[in-house]
Amino acid sequence: MEFNVFENTEGDIFNPYAGKHDGGWVGGSTSIEWLNEHFGHCKSLNECIASTESEGLKLFFEYLKTQQ
Repeated sequence: MEFNVFENTEGDIFNPYAGKHDGGWVGGSTSIEWLNEHFGHCKSLNECIASTESEGLKLFFEYLKTQQ
């Protein structure tokens, strides 16, 4: 998966699901370098979703699908 197409700040991508506070999602950013290291082998966002158990990452990858 090529995450650089989503870059919006110096090496990061906006992530509306970066963390949880008081039971709600908090926005932040996710490093493209980290995404490439952990999900660069995936061929699609659907494959990224299937390869993680993290609720926040699954939501983040779904969000990225709307940004294509």
